[in-house]
Amino acid sequence: MSEEDGLFEADMQADAVEIEVEEPEPVEEKPKPVKKPRKKKAAPVPEPEIVEAEVVEAEVVDSEPEPVPEPVKKPRKKRVITEEQRAKLRENLKKGRETSLANRQRKAKLKKIAKEEQVTAEDQKLFENLKKKMKPSDLENENEKLRAELAELKAARTEKKAPEPEVKTTPAPAKPAAPKKMSAKERKLKMRGL
Repeated sequence: MSEEDGLFEADMQADAVEIEVEEPEPVEEKPKPVKKPRKKKAAPVPEPEIVEAEVVEAEVVDSEPEPVPEPVKKPRKKRVITEEQRAKLRENLKKGRETSLANRQRKAKLKKIAKEEQVTAEDQKLFENLKKKMKPSDLENENEKLRAELAELKAARTEKKAPEPEVKTTPAPAKPAAPKKMSAKERKLKMRGL
């Protein structure tokens, strides 16, 4: 039996250990306060001590935590509208819709005009760029035209010379006699008169 007593005692010790290891009973926790930025370091505030007797009583009384009741929203009071007010609101709504439609159409037209101007400006840029690229070939074409005209004029000139009738030429008048050489004294006298 001593062996059985030893086993029995071992079982008792295991049960005793289980009793000691029991989970601590849940303690009601306070909600954590919202932390605010501190200006200066403050001395730590001691937490209030929890008395075990109060916890035990609370656990016995409150075995299940009470569900937090949802805040009840106050029902909104409905505004009572008369037929006259309703008609006026409808008219205002109609006017507002007409105005907003007119504004949207106006803005759409402005956008369309701006887009057309932009497209026109872009087309003008493209045309100028193309004109710059074509400019050398234009000059070459112009040079070819001028050469052709020059060749035509030369051909017309040569044609005129060939059928020209011969014109009688009169002998050139005789050359006047060479002026007489002046002496230095004569030159001085002539210069004075000027």
